[in-house]
This record gives sequence, structure tokens and C-alpha cells, in this order.
Amino acid sequence: MFTFIEMEFLKLKRSKIFLLSLLGAILPPLLMFIAVTSFDEGQTFEALFTNVNMYMSAMFAVLIFAIIISYLFGREYNEHTLKIMLTIPVSREKFLASKYLMFLVWIVILTVVTSISTLVFGFAAGLDGFSLRIFADGFTQLLYANILLFLSFSPFVFVSLFITNMVPAMVGGAGLALVNLMVYGQNWAPFVPWVCPYLIASDKIAEYSTSITVSYGVILATFVIGLAISYIYFTKTDVSI
Repeated sequence: MFTFIEMEFLKLKRSKIFLLSLLGAILPPLLMFIAVTSFDEGQTFEALFTNVNMYMSAMFAVLIFAIIISYLFGREYNEHTLKIMLTIPVSREKFLASKYLMFLVWIVILTVVTSISTLVFGFAAGLDGFSLRIFADGFTQLLYANILLFLSFSPFVFVSLFITNMVPAMVGGAGLALVNLMVYGQNWAPFVPWVCPYLIASDKIAEYSTSITVSYGVILATFVIGLAISYIYFTKTDVSI
């Protein structure tokens, strides 16, 4: 399986998607840097990390993750390499699992880039209140939210296998980001699997009357359903030549 991960990284060296995803991970800290320097908002490192994590988890990550999934799973169909990969002695289950693992590794990389960018822009803006604890807490919160978001994105795997074009993923990710903005703050936000990851990671779930167990259950159910339908479709559907 680690051989597949190495192969995926070799593919990324020849692709612009990885670079675009890194730019997308830097965008929230950059926008908050502009807000801090232009509108005198968020004058502490803690406020900066809080705002960056909110915008990244609830909006930007949704769009970025949708594009990443479409790229990872759909490119094998679009570049006609899947039928070659399946001729080697490797099961479809292991192939699908390696894609999921690569998606998770990619998420961790983006999380590191976002946190470090936030730190750099915070120093560039001359903010006060920096400490290693604030940085560690901000990174941990963002990583936890992104991992939960990773689980809730398994239905997008099926969509990417069924519709290999990247355009629907981009439209769906953008639409889902807008839905998150409208849902955030509503009483039923803890029931939306793409909103509650941030609510759980930031402890804002305590502001709602819904139990945190329910939100975890929604995320887990979304993951299991998405994993099941993507597994069934990928293992039972023949690859066209």
C-alpha cells in the first residue's frame, strides 16, 4: 500500500492540483492577514487562529477536499490508467484503501501549511500574544476538524467514481461551502456532517442543545454509507476499455 502512496506523490510532481491545493490552504490566513492590517480586526494570535480555523474548516476545506477527491479517484478513469493498474496482482479493495489513505495524507499536509502560514502572517502583522500553546492548540483543532471532515467526505468518493469529470466536484464543493455558511449558527447545524466537524473541534458544539454524541454519529454514519456505496460500486463495476 505504501508503494501506491509513493506512486501518488510521483504523480503529484507532474500535476498542478497539489500546488493549487497548497495555495488554497494559504488563502484563509492571507485573507485574515489583510483583514487584520486593513480593518484592525483580530489583534491577537489566538483570534487569528480561531478565525482561520473557522473559515478553513467550514468553507475553504470543503471546496478543496471535493477537488482533491475528484482528482485522486477520477484521474485513473480519465487518463485510462485504471485498467492497467488492475492487471497487476493487487485487489480493488487495497487500491481503494490506498486512495483513501492518500487523501488523508494530503489533508495532513494542507493542515500543516495552513497552520504555519497563519503563524507567519501573524508575525508579519505584528500581532501580540503568541505562545507555543496557542500554536499547538490551533493546529490540533484544525487537524481534528479536517480529519472529521475527511470522514464526512466519503460520499464524494462515490460521486467521483460515478462521474469522473472534475467540474461536478468543483460545483458540488462550492455549493456545499455556501450551504455551510447558511447552516452555521442554525439550531440544526450539529446534524449537518460538513458543519459539525468544526463545531466539535472548536467546542462550539456546547452552544447547541444537541448532544455531541449525535454529531459524532452523523459523521460516522456519513462515512460508513459513503464507504459502502463507493466500495460496492468500485468492486462490482467493470472498467471500460
